[in-house]
Amino acid sequence: MNILRRLVSVAFTAVFLTLGISAANAQETYDYGDVEQLKYSLKWGPFSVGEGMLTSGETVEINGIPCYKIQLKVWTNDFADVFYKVRSQFTSYIAIDSRRVIRYEVNQHEGDTHRDATVTFDWHNMTAVYHREGEDPKEPIEILEDTTDPLAVTYKFRTLGDIEEPNYEMPASDGKKMLLVDVKIRDREPLEVRAGMFDAIRAQPDTKDLAGVFKKSKKSKIQMWFSDDAKKYPLLIKSKVIVGSFIAELKEIKTNMSY
Repeated sequence: MNILRRLVSVAFTAVFLTLGISAANAQETYDYGDVEQLKYSLKWGPFSVGEGMLTSGETVEINGIPCYKIQLKVWTNDFADVFYKVRSQFTSYIAIDSRRVIRYEVNQHEGDTHRDATVTFDWHNMTAVYHREGEDPKEPIEILEDTTDPLAVTYKFRTLGDIEEPNYEMPASDGKKMLLVDVKIRDREPLEVRAGMFDAIRAQPDTKDLAGVFKKSKKSKIQMWFSDDAKKYPLLIKSKVIVGSFIAELKEIKTNMSY
């Protein structure tokens, strides 16, 4: 079943590469250090099944390296808990000086699946190592110069300035393989979500390199809308796969919180 991880982890993993913005000001463009909290409602078909939350801006140290912490949390509601309980989180640590990802953590608790894993990025040797708790680390895989992890890549895109190309390709790795997802810019249009009315950019990633339900669905499709401004808030994600249709909708934006 694995509903929410396919919606949020895969869909957010794919949103990263999208879109252009108009009239962006360099001083206003999103930065990893911006303190914000984005809350999402999650639906499977007509049913509300849970919520998601993205946070960024907290500063921590990883192996003595000052980093920004980015985190995605996903959880099912009481209705969905009966069928498939989800309490998962995905965390990226971005070095403040180099803006490179240092570590990616997965704490996945979905139904009977409990998986805690860490991906360590070694920029000296240009490798990434996946290590699942209770198992030996996997062999290092080679990474590209601009590689980031499946979560941080969304935020990497948000730090960019004006982008006006018709499509973008960005590399990401989960420590087990490299992904190159091509995202095509489809349209600019007004969009109303629970968080408010926005000028938005609609983008569509190619799902050929995405695993799970996307790989099994011949006509699978993801569409994403980002705010057409300097912050590029992820506003809406719609996906259609073999097990149904999913929607993640931005419902609340908070900034300048205290950690």
